[in-house]
Amino acid sequence: MTEPICAVAVDAATYAIDKLYSYRVPDELREQVQIGTRVLVPFGFGNKRAEAVVLGFRRDTGEYKLKPIVEVLDDAPVLTAEQLKLAAWMRERLYCTYFDCVRVMLPAGLWFRRNETYTLAPDADLAALRQREGEEGTVLALFDRPGQTIALSDIRQRLGGKSVTRVLDALAGEGVLVYHSNTSQKSSDKTEKMLSLDMEAGEAMARISRRSPARMDVVSVLADGGWMSQKELVYMTGVTDAALRDMVKKGILREHYEERFRTPDFSEVPKAAPPVLSAAQQEVYDGIAALMDENAPRAALLFGVTGSGKTQIYLKLIEKALARGKNAIVLVPEIGLTPQVLRQFASQFGDEVAVMHSALSVGERYDSFKKIKSGRARVVIGTRSAVFAPVENLGVLIIDEEQDGAYRSEQSPRYHARDVAKYRVAQQNALLVLGSATPSVETYYGAKQGKYPVFRLTERFLGTGLPDVLIADMRGLAREGREGVIGPQLESELIDTLEKGKQAILFLNRRGNSRVIGCALCGWVPECPSCSTSMTYHSVSGRAMCHYCGASVKITGKCPVCGGESLFTETPGTQKVEQELHDKFPSARVLRMDADTMHTKGAHEKLLSQFAKGEADILLGTQMVTKGLDFENVTLVGVLDADQSLYAQDYRARERTFSLITQVVGRAGRRFDTGKAVIQTYSPAHPVILAAARQDYEAFYEREMETRQALQCPPVCGLTVLTAVGEVEQQVLKSLIALKARLQSLMEGQYADVKVPVLGPAAAQVVKVMGRYRYHLTMRADSNARWRSLIAGVIREFMQDSKNRGVTVFADENPDL
Repeated sequence: MTEPICAVAVDAATYAIDKLYSYRVPDELREQVQIGTRVLVPFGFGNKRAEAVVLGFRRDTGEYKLKPIVEVLDDAPVLTAEQLKLAAWMRERLYCTYFDCVRVMLPAGLWFRRNETYTLAPDADLAALRQREGEEGTVLALFDRPGQTIALSDIRQRLGGKSVTRVLDALAGEGVLVYHSNTSQKSSDKTEKMLSLDMEAGEAMARISRRSPARMDVVSVLADGGWMSQKELVYMTGVTDAALRDMVKKGILREHYEERFRTPDFSEVPKAAPPVLSAAQQEVYDGIAALMDENAPRAALLFGVTGSGKTQIYLKLIEKALARGKNAIVLVPEIGLTPQVLRQFASQFGDEVAVMHSALSVGERYDSFKKIKSGRARVVIGTRSAVFAPVENLGVLIIDEEQDGAYRSEQSPRYHARDVAKYRVAQQNALLVLGSATPSVETYYGAKQGKYPVFRLTERFLGTGLPDVLIADMRGLAREGREGVIGPQLESELIDTLEKGKQAILFLNRRGNSRVIGCALCGWVPECPSCSTSMTYHSVSGRAMCHYCGASVKITGKCPVCGGESLFTETPGTQKVEQELHDKFPSARVLRMDADTMHTKGAHEKLLSQFAKGEADILLGTQMVTKGLDFENVTLVGVLDADQSLYAQDYRARERTFSLITQVVGRAGRRFDTGKAVIQTYSPAHPVILAAARQDYEAFYEREMETRQALQCPPVCGLTVLTAVGEVEQQVLKSLIALKARLQSLMEGQYADVKVPVLGPAAAQVVKVMGRYRYHLTMRADSNARWRSLIAGVIREFMQDSKNRGVTVFADENPDL
């Protein structure tokens, strides 16, 4: 009987050579190798062991001599058939490897540490090997004797971090070096020792010396025949671990180990009554719930103003799904939102809730994954990667604040959680709910096209009115000699708020790396005459540039409109604003919420809890304070610099600004007070600022679609961006120019049916990051199988061409430019 052949995705395969590789399954591993399990396989010239995942089985054609699988790493499949189909779907659309897609679906704790070593062959002629020159001689000089073993990490360290993988593979291929690889899982199951009596209590007492009262207490505690953890026994009786081990050895006690989960504990969250919906909420819920009853893939946009009670509708929809025996996933954009959201959901669904986000430890994420996979958790709440949670029998998938850019991954695979969610609900006949007060232009465009219905909540829950919004014109304050970020109108409102014992949230927009330059006196900002977009200031060249067409203008230090010399280039950071608040309001208690203050575990929850308890008067923060937060004592919101994202260098800048302002303004007056909001801006007449102040999404959308139509940007037309990255700027540009020529050549020939203009090369927003230059080509084309075939082909050609060594290239669809 011939050995079966399996098809695997190999971790070590780059995109240029990525495919499903065939390996023999030895008889002794036949029972263990299953679709969805991970294995070790020999790969490449040196047969180095590489991690792989089994995606299927094949018939042996006999055409090639196949290598055997070396080891099976999992006792049972870690990936379901649905997840493997999803990985194949992502790989075909996102220009990445099979293994990239598999890796993003599994928690970090499930991956393996690999200890790689090289041993000098026992029969090696050391004197002859010493005669070798070049890189081989340098490597062999590290070995003092035959049979000596050195770890790969030590080899790299002793060679100053230099990569010598090719040399090591060649020496291993010769037999001069012997390669070894051992693996261990990064995170293991957490267990706890449990103890109980192994005989009658009376007999146990008779066998214990009267001089051991602690041991007698142990028998008394366990006399009812139950089990107790060793930790609890030590705490309650004062017995030592050594004494307990002796009691086990003598047969008085028996032991076993129980698995313990490191997931967040929801046991202390008090149970809450099911939410009572208002008439408007009930009408929306009934409409969306009817879609769930169709038992077919459906989607809906829940378009509700800030504070309208979208979360209550989410809770009712999940309750309905659970009652039907189905499960739910809820995505939120920021880790900072998770604690508040978790409390609401845990109060309804208790220990059936699991959480997944990057702030959890490796062990916690691993345990959450197991809890979900086993079915013990039926409601999953998390950030972007939670869309891959191994939920079976999915009933509803909810994306809250669906417009948020955090749902897009900037690392391979470059997926958008919304796209993955659409695929998952289609596979499981589930319902996708997209919730937002400011839907993304793409989502609202889809609704307008009739792809899914829109359900609206136009009023706040409990009838509270939207905040009164004041647009504070910051132009001319520099001429009056006023310094600082807090303008006079916001300062006055802060004084009034603090005197009334209320709280305020201040938002400083620091999103993105674009440097904006403008005039503080008249509000001038350089805009491209050809692209209807703002220019980005480059301090190195002293010029403002358009990254779409390359046009630029010299910045002389004077405003070309009013002649003023008060040009601003950046908004001051949150630390400087915090100091200004302390200077102007010395008695006010200020909390700062940004990346610098939120880096420790649990920092989000601790800070928000402080603010909710009234232990601070002003919460100052970046985007973390704009969405989802609900504090009943907050009556004032201040937007310190609305222009910072408005003039960022990408086609989504206006959409992002409108959303951020609308969201942060919505934090004010969410209970019984109407609330106020102050928007500080150098562009008080800008349509986006005016629309955000009125909370008028429809007006913003209509105007934005006119711009998108003129620029031929999503959702009107798809964008594909090829980005080249390398340490030598001229080499990056030269490679990208050659890539452009190859694309144009193919579109003149076999791909003439998808011919589009290729724009660029153009500099990325930040052209140099960590010593590497970044330039890109841009093409306006709708993604389809034919188009993706062209792009995938040229990327593979590029990566296989030795002339491009030192330059990497990747593709992204509809990114933020």
